[in-house]
Amino acid sequence: METTLAAVYCEGWEAGLVNPFTPDQAESRDSVGEPYSVVLLAGGRPHTVLDISWAEGYFAVTRLDLAGRKVAAHELRRAPEGDLFLRVSSTGAGPEAARHRTTWQISGRRTDFIEPAGDRGGHYDLVDVAPPRLPIPSFGRWKPLLDRTARVHAEICTEDYRDACVIPRETEGPFRITNADTHGLPMATTDVRPWHPPRPMRPRRLDALFRNGAERSADERRLSVSTHQAGKLNLPSGRLVAADPSWLDDQEPFLATVEPGTYPVTISLATFTDDPEHQRVAAVRLDVTDRRPVTWELALREGQDPLDLGYGEFFGFAVETGRACLVDEDNLARLAGEADDLQLTGQPFRNHADGDLIAWSSGWGDGYYPIWIGRDFAGRATTFVADMLLLSSDG
Repeated sequence: METTLAAVYCEGWEAGLVNPFTPDQAESRDSVGEPYSVVLLAGGRPHTVLDISWAEGYFAVTRLDLAGRKVAAHELRRAPEGDLFLRVSSTGAGPEAARHRTTWQISGRRTDFIEPAGDRGGHYDLVDVAPPRLPIPSFGRWKPLLDRTARVHAEICTEDYRDACVIPRETEGPFRITNADTHGLPMATTDVRPWHPPRPMRPRRLDALFRNGAERSADERRLSVSTHQAGKLNLPSGRLVAADPSWLDDQEPFLATVEPGTYPVTISLATFTDDPEHQRVAAVRLDVTDRRPVTWELALREGQDPLDLGYGEFFGFAVETGRACLVDEDNLARLAGEADDLQLTGQPFRNHADGDLIAWSSGWGDGYYPIWIGRDFAGRATTFVADMLLLSSDG
């Protein structure tokens, strides 16, 4: 006997429909890549929630139990070839419930994290296996994805893992999806979306950070930008490292490399217009060529994958002493000891050891900061910018 799952549409599910809309409105969003959600009802009860945003190549399946708890989740992402691959499959219904989380890398590495007793501990298993892949479905044609994720979930839950797997409440036989005529679900209208697609942080107006006289805002105060030359940085290996100068030991360089050489560094200083004595470093730019960048991307280290980033997140370098620096990987060991005592008293930046290290005071202080790579039309790196996240995007 075929079971019917009735679909209703909204901006998200949060114990009810948030900002509901019609099937036509949902299909319009689907066609232009705008995020939306589908709640599938079985017997009038919420059974599965789909969160979809094709602009990010994102499709998430959350399965609910009879009490409305999230017991299983699956995240699919767009592969470079254009189809979808299963990125994450997880289960669990509470801090003390058995849980597992399986993550695939597009390169073919699967990681299983098993927590037999919930928050009380777990262990990892690694295996080389390609992730399940599926074509991107047209609007409303989601059944193959639901079938496949349920089947993969069952395959993962072998006898070794079964105690750590919450088996999702699935329809046993064949089912179909149709639009709901009516429903009795609670509804809410709000300006705050219950979920965001995984859009990592993007650089915001980096050009204005290096335009003399540009005014920006920070914490409801106005600042004026000025640029200053910090000399040239020596990159004998072409492998750039950004770090706190007190923690140079065992730092990893960025994956993007440049030709070994010596390159100019520019400091962007932001001066508070109501307090001209108050200055902070807003950004630092390393120019590899004089070509203008046409695209920007986040600088990554070994093992970092942008697919691991959620909404507004980024991979950054850590600052723990209020100071940051750029240095070549080949100079790390030699400079590790002496850079720890490097002082910036009375000056916002410093060229150290004849250009082997350039240090500066880090924006608002300690934290994590991104490095952006600018590339030209041919995809060649032209610029590295350390964004100290000092300024907002307006102005």
